[in-house]
Amino acid sequence: MPKIFLDSNVLVYYKDELSLFHKEVLSRLEEWMRSGTMFCISPLVLDEFLYVLKFRYKDKKKNEIFQSLKKAVKEILEVPFIELVNSPTGLKDQIKVVEYMEKYDLCPRDAYHLLTMIYNKIDSFATFDTDFNKVFEDKLIYSNIRNI
Repeated sequence: MPKIFLDSNVLVYYKDELSLFHKEVLSRLEEWMRSGTMFCISPLVLDEFLYVLKFRYKDKKKNEIFQSLKKAVKEILEVPFIELVNSPTGLKDQIKVVEYMEKYDLCPRDAYHLLTMIYNKIDSFATFDTDFNKVFEDKLIYSNIRNI
C-alpha cells in the first residue's frame, strides 16, 4: 500500500475552508483514498498544525479556541487511512537530522520530517512548502501535492 506523509500545511488547508488550497487538498485526499493510499502524519506535524490553527483562532474566546483545536485534531485523526508515525529515537538517528540539515539546507523540524519518512519507508510527501525541493532533487521520496 503506498504511503504519503502529509505536511502540516496540507492539514491546515484541509481544515480551513476559506483557504485558496482547500478544494485542491480535498480533491487530492479523496483521489488518494480511492486509490488505497495510506496517509501518515507525525506528532511534529500535529504540533505545527495546532500552532497554526491556534494562531488563526486568536480572535476567539479561550475556551472556544481549545474546543476548536480539539475538534480539528479529532477530525484529522478520523480521516480514513490515516496513521500516526514516529521518528526513530536512536542516538545515531538524531545525528542524521543534523546531516540532513547540512546536506539539504533544512531547518531542524523539516529534517525530522525527512528522518521520519525514511525510517517509516514512506514513499511520498505532500506539501506546499518549497523547503524540500533540494531534498527531492535526489529523488528520495517526493510527491509535491501541486505536481501530482
